[in-house]
Amino acid sequence: MTVRMAPTSPQVWCVTPAAGDGWQPVMALAELVARLWETTPTFIHPSRDYSVARKLLSVVPRKRGNRPPLLIIAAHPGDLLSLAEPRALLGRFSQVGAWIIDSFWDERIPLFARMGHTIDRVWITDAELVDHYAEVMKVPCGWAPWGSDALAVHGLPTVERDIDVLAFGRQPTAWGDHATNLRELGELGLSYQGGFPRVAGSANQQHVRDHLRRARVVLASSNLASPAPYTHPTRDYITARFTDAVACGTIIAGHPPRCRAAELLPKAGMLAIDVSSREAGLSHVKAAADGWTAATADAIHASALAHLDWRHRIRHVSEGLGVTTPTLTSELAMLDDAIAAGRPANPNQEVQQ
Repeated sequence: MTVRMAPTSPQVWCVTPAAGDGWQPVMALAELVARLWETTPTFIHPSRDYSVARKLLSVVPRKRGNRPPLLIIAAHPGDLLSLAEPRALLGRFSQVGAWIIDSFWDERIPLFARMGHTIDRVWITDAELVDHYAEVMKVPCGWAPWGSDALAVHGLPTVERDIDVLAFGRQPTAWGDHATNLRELGELGLSYQGGFPRVAGSANQQHVRDHLRRARVVLASSNLASPAPYTHPTRDYITARFTDAVACGTIIAGHPPRCRAAELLPKAGMLAIDVSSREAGLSHVKAAADGWTAATADAIHASALAHLDWRHRIRHVSEGLGVTTPTLTSELAMLDDAIAAGRPANPNQEVQQ
């Protein structure tokens, strides 16, 4: 007879629609949480919509015990249904916490999650919805906005900024033609790269950082200015390309998101331009690229350490679930030291246009 051992470490489950297709930053977050918690993450990629049987099972009250807690990092609220399985319901975890990334899809909160008997605490990325989630899910709700592993960039050797302007992700229509961008920015004496291919697995985030650290300016606009079928049609939010760019000391040019989380982005790293017309923004992009300096990058990166590093969010989640480990304590101290050493003189000085 096989005896299944009870978990002796906190558990981290990460639920995303796929291992790729833009979900690598969420998986990288789960890997970081698991490393800080000295455990191994479990990745779940539901292949189809959740079955009726799972939805029925989800309303069964969870058995509680004294085992270390479980944190589920869910791509969107509907993925909380991944908790409807014996490992979670019968696991006798002391607590179950949920960190919902695309929390703006609040209409997808499952019925069982509205009953308050399975999840003990929830954290979401949208500050504007914290009170709503607390009311609907009947549990304490905290704000854990999108971040970046800024500490991973801190102290890396300086690289040449050989890309004046880098396009990253979806672009507004006026900036969506890479060939035209290349030609017109080239006429202004600027080099341009129209995106870069993703790589598989956990190496993708390092691949992203490598490109952002080579760029002076990155083109990125909010979901409302560059919509897609999978983005929210009315709610604005920030994503990994914004926070990763700031962590790498790169100026972001585009239509900035209008939300509480966007207030964490430093003015020194944001250049708001009229994205309805390429011609209207070209001169401003050139001025930002020409005006970029190593001091600019240091100030932007220092702001990321202070406000955007994932460890700030993980600190609060860990406190909420009662998790402490030597690795977590050590890296939080490293982050505090890096912030103290690299505090910028004025991270909110606006980009010169």
